[in-house]
Amino acid sequence: MKEIFILILLLCGSKATAQTISGKVQDRSDKPIAFANIYLEGEERGTTSGKNGKYILKIIEQESKLVVSALGYQTVKKEISISEDQVINITLEESKDQLEEILIVDTQTGLTRKTPYNVSTISMQGIENKGNPNGMMGSLRELPGLYGAEFGQGIIKPFIRGLGFSRIVTIYQGNKLENHQWGADHGLGINDLGVKRVEVVKGPASVLYGSGALGGVLLVKDEDDFMNSEKITGSIGSTYNSVSRGIRTYASAGRSFKNDLFFAADMAIEKHADYQNGNQRIIGNSRFNSKSLRLHSGWKKENFENKLAFTYNDQNLGIIHDQEMLVAESLATTRNDRKMQLPFQEVTDYLFSYNQETKNENYETSFHLSHHFNERREIESARELIDLGLKQNHTFFNARLSLSKQKVNHSFGVQGSFVKTRNFEDSEDFLIPDADVFESGIYYLASISLNSWYLQGALRYDYRQVTADASAAYLIADDFILPGNPENRKLTREFGGFTGSLGATKTFNKQQQLKLNFSTGFRAPDLAELFSNGPHPGTNRFEKGNDTFGREQSYQVDASYSFRKNKFQANVSVFGSMVENYIFFTASLEQTPENNQEIWSYRQTNTGFYGLEFDAKYNWLNENRLETSVSGAIVRAKDLHTNKNLSFIPPDNFNLEATYYALSDKSLSIFSRLRIIKDQDKVGLTEEKTPGYSLLNFGANKKFSFGKNSLDAGFTIHNALDKTYVDHMSLLRAFEVSSPGRNIMLNLKYNF
Repeated sequence: MKEIFILILLLCGSKATAQTISGKVQDRSDKPIAFANIYLEGEERGTTSGKNGKYILKIIEQESKLVVSALGYQTVKKEISISEDQVINITLEESKDQLEEILIVDTQTGLTRKTPYNVSTISMQGIENKGNPNGMMGSLRELPGLYGAEFGQGIIKPFIRGLGFSRIVTIYQGNKLENHQWGADHGLGINDLGVKRVEVVKGPASVLYGSGALGGVLLVKDEDDFMNSEKITGSIGSTYNSVSRGIRTYASAGRSFKNDLFFAADMAIEKHADYQNGNQRIIGNSRFNSKSLRLHSGWKKENFENKLAFTYNDQNLGIIHDQEMLVAESLATTRNDRKMQLPFQEVTDYLFSYNQETKNENYETSFHLSHHFNERREIESARELIDLGLKQNHTFFNARLSLSKQKVNHSFGVQGSFVKTRNFEDSEDFLIPDADVFESGIYYLASISLNSWYLQGALRYDYRQVTADASAAYLIADDFILPGNPENRKLTREFGGFTGSLGATKTFNKQQQLKLNFSTGFRAPDLAELFSNGPHPGTNRFEKGNDTFGREQSYQVDASYSFRKNKFQANVSVFGSMVENYIFFTASLEQTPENNQEIWSYRQTNTGFYGLEFDAKYNWLNENRLETSVSGAIVRAKDLHTNKNLSFIPPDNFNLEATYYALSDKSLSIFSRLRIIKDQDKVGLTEEKTPGYSLLNFGANKKFSFGKNSLDAGFTIHNALDKTYVDHMSLLRAFEVSSPGRNIMLNLKYNF
């Protein structure tokens, strides 16, 4: 392991002689085309055009074929002979006959769009996606197969194909986030600031991302258009949400220099009062506020690129009380009150990361190193007291070496995590002990192209060691007991094993593609599931873990078919999976003798999941001015021991959408969306049926041009019919706390 790591570091520092191709990608009307893919034929590396259509591509080959493609345009292939830097501008013809082609999904692992994984993309640059009070998940949860578990505004946990919480990995700034795995009522701690798009990998991806990628992966991609400009570019904007009187102000700026250095900064401030439901009832203590700062700097030259980044995020999140819907118990105050009141969470994140990539004629490397400090306080009884406080230090590294220019492409990777979790000494309660987690994994990925087939297989081995430590004086004073009550007040548990995947992509022609994949995934139990033994502030629960749990192991078969012809495109996916040792949380119907708190315990069983997702889109009228789409997802889950339904599974959900592009330059878009949530009557243990609901959203966006600058203005009305509803995946469903009512969201964004 040590020798491999040193070899990768040495390779990362090497260089090769290269030339530069730069230019602009545009359509016949000279309008720049953003996110076009530019690469050399036969290579899986390349670049994308910025929002101004400009691109820079470093190449080593003297003679090759340049390929330029973009969604909705015909692919262009151009023979090139390069002996020195050149400027090559490309004009693309509009087309509706080709499948989407984005080569690189994640440079850190080498995941490409060719791979048999089911991958969906959502852009976060549309103005309608800026400033959603539910952050990125406010937009992501409408993707087929993706759902959100709510805990009031500002806290939504992602679910993919019925699996959520610590079964979903989030890669943010290259770091594998671990801060959201302490409990269901803690959010991701990130927002859309400086984010370009999010790639969603559906299904087990542990072979590339390790423990936790049992259900899928969220790959958060940073904005990087500033790398293509030697002038300062960026934006400044503001968003208003009527449902919570929330205001968010944000700004971004960056530039590159002639010496290939670049620098960028993003910042945002956001404040929300309590939201209203459809009956204009204020949901007390649903208020929250946040402050975010992001800094990026690095060097992009020839076949070498590195980036040093820093993110600071500070959140104050109100905790909605269990008895909130009882008028006499409500914590609601005045409509515009944004001051934090008891109980609430204080969450602070500091994330430092370094990413480096090299590209050579015969190989490419990727290296990532990051450190994430997360501090969380739950304050309930008095502002000067911490009812529950945790500090986490997480160091994560990832390194990959890929060998290209061979019939079979080979990739070797190594990943590792060091996580230290400590309680605040002056906390009133202690839910979990102090703990140290060490995890390492090594994987091999091979792929080969055989005419119209693309075959890929991977194998990985992981080892994880968890050490719980209750020897601190404050835990002894609290009489915190580990399972078995060991004399030295320490317990160590180890988890290890193999995961793998095997799949194929069949491309029939430019319009049709079929992906088949078998993959396994695993998740080691988190600290709460293993060692919880105490009251959880903000709830009426006494939580108990089980240190004898084995790791969860999944086996999934997945098939997806894509079709694109003229003005029509469609995708459909089906899957079936089994999860061994599935951990779930349930009330034991017992109470603690001291304060009559309800005891909730973690249990394990074997489960089966199956379902499907689909989406279809059709463009109408001349110049495709009217775009209509329909999408949906269905998932079923059973306890294989009892043949009963599992608890907390998303209901069937469907989306209908229509967008009309007005004016000669299509700078005005008018849209409407209908989200249909069906009754969830396939309920699990201790659950009751949840009625379905439908939400109507509509709005309009307009872009105004001012020379090289522009202004985006828009409004979106969410839940336009002011529906009062309780979602089945709301963590407050047991207390009938309803979701937000009508929300008029106003957006202004100036781009320079």
